[in-house]
Amino acid sequence: DFYAGGDEGDEFAASIDGADVVENDANNNKRGKGKIKRKVASREVVFPARSLDFNVMFERLRVYHRLHGTCNVSLNYGDKQLRVWSYQWRNKRRKFDKMVQSDGGPSVVFPGLDDIDAKTYSKDEIPQYNYEWEDERVKHLETKESRHRRRYLLRTRHHIKCLNTLDFNWNITEIPSFEDRLKQLQKFIEEYGHYNVPRSYSDLGNWFHKMK
Repeated sequence: DFYAGGDEGDEFAASIDGADVVENDANNNKRGKGKIKRKVASREVVFPARSLDFNVMFERLRVYHRLHGTCNVSLNYGDKQLRVWSYQWRNKRRKFDKMVQSDGGPSVVFPGLDDIDAKTYSKDEIPQYNYEWEDERVKHLETKESRHRRRYLLRTRHHIKCLNTLDFNWNITEIPSFEDRLKQLQKFIEEYGHYNVPRSYSDLGNWFHKMK
């Protein structure tokens, strides 16, 4: 894996828009044979577990960000799987923060590492995850359970830093300020050479047409 190890299916469990997300046999998921089932509005949608691998989905989000200038995947966007995946990561970040605090805080869990939201990763050159480095950071822990938990936190931390290179909005309910919208509009003008933002262009398009 280029960005980090582990299959997203290993930990995929959340409640999304009232939809129950469940994971089938974890061993099957690791072999790519398992399915993740989701009941949405009384119909069942089955996503292949392998397609939820972080590296694959991150690349799809990079494409969306390059096209739309945001990671807030529009409800009208055709890739529903990407929208669900990005929503699930916001839930996962909240879970991650709570786990870190319950274990003593960042200085205890990640001694010597920079702040998780510090811009130390470049979006053009994201470092490969180092499993030997991970082994060194967990070997002092006494139990198998504590080592497994710390590995999970270390890999999740790396994934979060990858997402931060795209200015991932962790609080989707946060309403961008007028100044933020102007910056998004300026990026659009620089990329496309005009300011006629289509309504379908993420949430910036809806804001632009309301302002008109």
